[in-house]
Amino acid sequence: ARLVSFRESDLERGNCGEAVVETVRQITEALIWGDKNDTHFFDFFCEKNMLSDFVRVIGLSKAPNKVKLQLLQTMSMLISNITCQTSVYYLLSNNHINRLIKTPLDFEDEEILAYFVNFLKSLAMRLDSETIKFFFIQHPVPSFPLYSEAVKFFDNGDNMVRAAVRTITLKVLGIDDPGMRRFVLRHAAES
Repeated sequence: ARLVSFRESDLERGNCGEAVVETVRQITEALIWGDKNDTHFFDFFCEKNMLSDFVRVIGLSKAPNKVKLQLLQTMSMLISNITCQTSVYYLLSNNHINRLIKTPLDFEDEEILAYFVNFLKSLAMRLDSETIKFFFIQHPVPSFPLYSEAVKFFDNGDNMVRAAVRTITLKVLGIDDPGMRRFVLRHAAES
């Protein structure tokens, strides 16, 4: 709940970024440990709507890059390591992830780009016929931020970024969802 108390102006002060990074790191460790040992940790995370706070802080223009990096790393770790299906579905629901994917970040910063693409790849590794519904939004206008944002980096100069985008694309194409496939083909034709 300490993350809620941080305001954008607080992030401008000296060591506040360090405090946020450490708080997020501790939350991450507790959630991953709790997934295996005590579900009350994740229940508390949900009850306090902390995922929404993570997305909010990443989107703050004055948040230091070290905070954004930690939050992107945390999201990747949670997506990759949480095994309880209910917890995974919570992480993917309420459109928080799609909002995060569409959050403007400084992709000129190689570290931000690397962490962001790793986050997208960790999401893609969770894609299946059930989880696609969290990423591919059909109404009112079809959108698929996971795919749309990833392919923006298809011709990036960094080999690791290009490889991750190809992995994401292959995972997307491996899902049998006619509406999503039409979207991907239309998006490719328009790009």
